[in-house]
Amino acid sequence: MSEPPAIPPLPELQQATFDAAELENLLRDIAACARLTEVIPKYAATGHVTEAPTLTLEDGRRLLLEGAARAVQFRYRYEDADWWDTVMALPGGQFRLVRIRHDFDCPP
Repeated sequence: MSEPPAIPPLPELQQATFDAAELENLLRDIAACARLTEVIPKYAATGHVTEAPTLTLEDGRRLLLEGAARAVQFRYRYEDADWWDTVMALPGGQFRLVRIRHDFDCPP
């Protein structure tokens, strides 16, 4: 009897909480060191994100700082991996970051 195929492990999640100054640092680092591939806003706690025109890093920054979006996901390519940073607005001008690295077997 053959063994079932191995299920690959889930990517590791990293989390942090920070203020607006650290948000600025994060976005500056993405702009300087990575290739941005997508910016996806989340406006409501439930439901799908509607199709929208391509957003820039600055659009995502503005949506978070103005409180116009509940969260924004910044997707970028860095060191041969895809990274998805989801930044959620919290009360009191704080933000929560959930970062996940995706190592895909296809070429960049």
